[in-house]
Amino acid sequence: MFSESIPTRSDFDQFQNFLILGGGSSGDSSAKLLSSLGKRSVLADKFPEKANSVLYVSVLSDNHPQERLEGIDCIIKSPGILPDHPILKVAKERQLPILSEICLARVFYKGPIIGITGTDGKSTTTALTYHILKSKFPNSKMGGNIGVPFTSFCLEPLDLVVLELSSYQLDDSPNLELTCSAILNLASDHLERHKTMESYAKAKWKIQNLENPEHKSFINPNFLQYLSELPSEYTNLQFIGEDQKYFVCLNPNQIHTPNHIYDASKFPLKGKHNLMNLCFAIALSESLGMNPMEIQNGFESFSGLPHRFKKIDSSEFKNQYKKIQFINDSKSTNLHSMLSGISGFKRGDGLFLILGGIPKTEPIEPFLKRWNELDCPLWVYGKAVEVWKSEFDQTGLPVRYFQDLPTLVSDLKNKIDSTLQSNTIGSPTITEKENEPNSLSVIFSPAGASFDLYKNFEERGNHFESLIKERFT
Repeated sequence: MFSESIPTRSDFDQFQNFLILGGGSSGDSSAKLLSSLGKRSVLADKFPEKANSVLYVSVLSDNHPQERLEGIDCIIKSPGILPDHPILKVAKERQLPILSEICLARVFYKGPIIGITGTDGKSTTTALTYHILKSKFPNSKMGGNIGVPFTSFCLEPLDLVVLELSSYQLDDSPNLELTCSAILNLASDHLERHKTMESYAKAKWKIQNLENPEHKSFINPNFLQYLSELPSEYTNLQFIGEDQKYFVCLNPNQIHTPNHIYDASKFPLKGKHNLMNLCFAIALSESLGMNPMEIQNGFESFSGLPHRFKKIDSSEFKNQYKKIQFINDSKSTNLHSMLSGISGFKRGDGLFLILGGIPKTEPIEPFLKRWNELDCPLWVYGKAVEVWKSEFDQTGLPVRYFQDLPTLVSDLKNKIDSTLQSNTIGSPTITEKENEPNSLSVIFSPAGASFDLYKNFEERGNHFESLIKERFT
């Protein structure tokens, strides 16, 4: 059965033989930790031939669950493994303990932990919170779903840990007993696993620790609409949003908390969604005892994350392309995230939008409405062509389809060249910006998973940047 609580160190020490279900970064990191403790690890994976076999006593296919569990004391489950996997079913029948990689790390790390989750913005908010807190807690680390497994540093004597936690990681874990936590938002995503929005919300909800009066939990109040059973007391639950004690002001850009009004005019990341991320980061930082000046200085020096709405350096571009803004938002893996990124654009802003990858199970109507408002040209590549083409074609808006990114970028360059030569933005309904006749923004925000053509969103984003630099320098 899944562990209902974090095992004590003495209970854990009784386990000697582990089955790690699912390799990848979290599985391999768990194996390294267990090896350092003198434990034996066997890997069961769908693709055993691709495993880093030196980390394991043996590497097996994840077929034949009965045989795979012989002599095993405990299972470490990687987050991508579905809960109904045959090995897990047999393990539950045998009452074998099943731990997530996050829970395994929590057995050993006993210091303060900040946990951050949400559908969109959690990586940015995690990195931003860590960046702010680093000045007060220099001996701290950031990890979790953001790319560095918790098990890779859980034995270190750190002052503080900031974790990005996905719904998969939380769903597989008991109460992680976090110092403070945040739920940024919730939108349709990962329903292929969670099935319903309520199940998805319940997984996210596990991040809070309301039974501990010392725990501070910050959430968007809209999140509660997805829970049929609401907590009876909100004593340590703080809301962030309109008409709350913590809120964003857009004119002028400010973050209001019960303690201070922060000037957000010099915050490098643009858009209301990023100001909301900042509001959460400030609230979490205040809860750890940072003063307003430390927080203000911290967020003003934050430069953002790679592949998350990052402007590509155009200093080496040919002169005619230097005014064009190329944005790499490869980390956008669903429509909701993409829509947040382009929320600051309007018709006439010269927006060229690129979508692609494997679409998630989510309604497309909000994007169609927004696309109609912007009336901008759209380029689509990969699996998304097959999924979205019929609905996109019905809009009558300008859209082009491609098998891959290289052919798409070549076509995009031809369109940009003709646009610049004609001194128009390319659509009869889009006008030029005043004093910037060639102003143009090319946004690569796929709104789909990367796995149709790439290993991950990082590889996808790097490929896009290399293609842009190749074509425009």
